Amino acid sequence: MSSVIPLAAQYHLELLAVQSEMESFYKIDDPSKRTFPSLYGFRQPQNLDEYLKVKAKQTEVTAREESKGLGDRTYQGLLSHGLNKVRKLEDFAKDVSKSMSEQPFDTELEEDLKVDYLDHIMKHKPYKATRAQFKEWSADA
Repeated sequence: MSSVIPLAAQYHLELLAVQSEMESFYKIDDPSKRTFPSLYGFRQPQNLDEYLKVKAKQTEVTAREESKGLGDRTYQGLLSHGLNKVRKLEDFAKDVSKSMSEQPFDTELEEDLKVDYLDHIMKHKPYKATRAQFKEWSADA
C-alpha cells in the first residue's frame, strides 16, 4: 500500500506548498490544532517568527545532507538558494501580516464588544444612567 506524502513535506521551501501552514497562524487560534507537514522532524513553532527561523534551520540541514561528499562550494550554493526561498517566505509573511492589519474591523464583534461594555457600565455605574443614554456610542468611545 502506498502512502500519500503532502506537497509541503516534499517541497518544504516552496511558497505554494507551505502557504496554508503560514496562514494558519492568522486563521487558527489554538496552536495545538495547527499542522506543519513541511516541518517533519522539527519542533512545532508557536508563532510565525519561530516558523521562519525553523525554515532557515531546515534549509541548513537540507543543504548539508544534499551536499555530502560534494564539497563546500556545493553546500554554499544549496544553502544560498534555500535561504533565498526562505526570504521569499518572509516577504509573504510580511504581506499577509500587512493585509490582515488593513482588514476592516468585524462589525459583529464590534457590536458584541459594545454590548459587553454597556453591561459593565450598567453594573458598575457610579451615577444614574440608562441604556438609552448610550445608544449612539461606538465601541471605541
